[in-house]
Amino acid sequence: MNPWLEVPLAEYEGHMSMPAIGQASMIADQLAALVVRFRPASVAVIGCAGGNGFDQPALDSVERLVGVDINPRYIDQTAARYAGQLRGLELYVGDIQREQQIFQPVDLIYAALVFEYIDIARSMRNLARHCMQGGVLAALVQLPHESKSAVTPSPYSSMQRLAPAMKLVAPDELAAQAAAARFALEDSSVIASPGGKLFGLQVFRSQGDGENGREEIEAKNARQEEGAG
Repeated sequence: MNPWLEVPLAEYEGHMSMPAIGQASMIADQLAALVVRFRPASVAVIGCAGGNGFDQPALDSVERLVGVDINPRYIDQTAARYAGQLRGLELYVGDIQREQQIFQPVDLIYAALVFEYIDIARSMRNLARHCMQGGVLAALVQLPHESKSAVTPSPYSSMQRLAPAMKLVAPDELAAQAAAARFALEDSSVIASPGGKLFGLQVFRSQGDGENGREEIEAKNARQEEGAG
């Protein structure tokens, strides 16, 4: 049983929004900053939970917004909140570790606090097929802290079920696995959360062989030709 299936969304959101933790706002703010920086037409958020960040004004420019989560109840709640309000919204229950096409490729993939719980090599290979050639993969991972536990104690006890499954990822390891999947490291930075933990944001650029996104590119070209005719 995946531990993420055992954490109620209300407890996850309550935990992440606590002032002593402050990670919900950090994740949303980084998503907005990435959209402003890269101006993607399509964005996929891996581990979208209840749609954290989907209400950021910066996302108004996005034509297609994809949310993926392994927990179907999270996806149901995201649909209840945002269906009919966000243009181009697509929601999928899926595990990015599995060798399957969950959604058509996008310009920007954002995976925040996801790689700590998954097989990195398999996931990177699968993310590569979901990213347009020349597109961006942005990964936010938690860095070790000498005095803080990986999962901060809080009144939301179900969050502690995640602790045994959580494995912090060294940025060098993530970059190496990304390179093996043909993602080139573009830049990296360290971010401090309001709770005092440190997080690494790494931005990768897809160096795919041209197959990534071919169907979407052809569809765009067809629409343009129809418009011109």
